[in-house]
Amino acid sequence: MSVPIVKKCCFCVNLHTAALLIGILYSIWTLAELIGSCVLVTMLPLGTDGKVSTHKRVLYITAVVVCCVHLLFSVLLVVAVLKKLPVLTLPWTIVTGIISALVFVMALMGISLVLQDWNDMSVVSATFVVIHLIRACISAYCIVVVHSYHKDMMNKEIEGKIYNKVNTDENAQGTTNTPNV
Repeated sequence: MSVPIVKKCCFCVNLHTAALLIGILYSIWTLAELIGSCVLVTMLPLGTDGKVSTHKRVLYITAVVVCCVHLLFSVLLVVAVLKKLPVLTLPWTIVTGIISALVFVMALMGISLVLQDWNDMSVVSATFVVIHLIRACISAYCIVVVHSYHKDMMNKEIEGKIYNKVNTDENAQGTTNTPNV
């Protein structure tokens, strides 16, 4: 199973422009998430007894670390697109894929929790879950676009260099079937 390939983003924008916009928007988004997470960490999340909750602190610090990593790779994506270095798009694709999978799982768990305990506060919780579900779907499409850009760049000539796939076929011309000793 492989990632689908698209020729244009949203049926009208070329892949280079789309990958650049995705990198910029993800950089802005993760910077906003980072600022929000830092605010939560510095406010020292209090428990019901008025003491600092270690579990909440660990959760928020983890969120800060994840945001820092995602911000780093989002900026790297912008650099990769501007410098036309397809190999530097892969880290963003991998990190965003992992984060999107986690967000999707969180959204599914949130749906389960909201449905189990429906009350007045559940409208806010359901909205939170729907936003994360939509975010996961948008992230999946962005991954497809950036991966398509990566594949497109690997097949194009860049400054005199051609990036070709490595031929792994043992029966290809010019290869011998002698075992390595």
